[in-house]
Amino acid sequence: MKRIFLIVFIFSLFVCYIDSFSQVNLSGKILDRNTGEVLIGATVMYGEGLGTVTDFDGNYYLSLAVGKQTIKASYVGYKAIEIDVEITSKLQTLDFKLETILLNEIQVVSDIAIDRETPVAFTTIPVKKINEELASQDIPMLLNSTPGVYATQGGGGDGDARITIRGFNQRNVAVMIDGIPVNDMENGWVYWSNWFGLDAVTSNIQVQRGLGASKIAIPSVGGTMNILTKGTGNKKGGSIKQEIGSYGKLRTTLGYNSGRMKNGWGYTIAGSYKQSDGFVDQTWSEGYFYYIKIQKEIGNHILSLSAMGAPQQHGQRSYKSDISTYWERAQRMYQEDSINGIFKGMHYYFNEAVKYNKHWGYLDRWALGSGGDTIH
Repeated sequence: MKRIFLIVFIFSLFVCYIDSFSQVNLSGKILDRNTGEVLIGATVMYGEGLGTVTDFDGNYYLSLAVGKQTIKASYVGYKAIEIDVEITSKLQTLDFKLETILLNEIQVVSDIAIDRETPVAFTTIPVKKINEELASQDIPMLLNSTPGVYATQGGGGDGDARITIRGFNQRNVAVMIDGIPVNDMENGWVYWSNWFGLDAVTSNIQVQRGLGASKIAIPSVGGTMNILTKGTGNKKGGSIKQEIGSYGKLRTTLGYNSGRMKNGWGYTIAGSYKQSDGFVDQTWSEGYFYYIKIQKEIGNHILSLSAMGAPQQHGQRSYKSDISTYWERAQRMYQEDSINGIFKGMHYYFNEAVKYNKHWGYLDRWALGSGGDTIH
């Protein structure tokens, strides 16, 4: 009797031992709680470093030992879930519905391309080239030596320059100052007369060319032009510049940069005044420019506050010319009308051609030669 009891007892222990080490399949899906869509490549873990990932249908399969198990499901951008389950000898299923992690909105407004690291076509204009070549020109004129860039003074008015990158005019080019867009919000145009003194505080100019080449969060088809001003990262120093040219050209510029001070503060200030009679009649200009930037280092971050302005006024002319300006016969035919909508009420006088314009007054420099086709 004792022998039979011992055999039954040993057999029971053997069955319990086998049952404790038997494997049971656990399967299920990983879903988005809000949309119900399956999550491909979600991670399902149990134990120390053991687990699997979901397939293209969001399914997972695990072979687990019988007993209590902790199953953890996770996916990038979702909150992880841990569930304690009791694994029995029967086939089991367990679905997970993950909830998305809500993040505060972050808007990237500027970035700087780095040579040999950023995979875009770009050119950086250093401050040395700006000081040596820009003079009193509009900033775009400095970029004519840049591949894919064309700049022109337009009709010759002060501040009326325009720039084209890879065939796209500046309406389709994102122009920024320290990552802040300055294109007109209605038509995308850039009025360079509003930034005539900016060269006094510019540390470099970066031009990124082509569709999608920009790392800036501003849509631009032709490319991006980012003008970076001096700050705490630049050397301490100041400058005084006086420019004198023909036709009453005069410009005075003052600038100072504190660099990085001991307490982490820094500032940059600049001011400029210009005046000119202009080469062409009534393309005079007069304006002021002021700029101030205050920066504070906070750990690995820099808080920057900038203010600038350029109140100015200047005369303009179109690059289109009236036929009557060059053709004596046209002057007689259209003396009471306008040609191309530029001049109206034009009167003809022999050997004097364009005598009076209601917008400009008398144009004393213009004279027509006896042949009727030469302007002096």
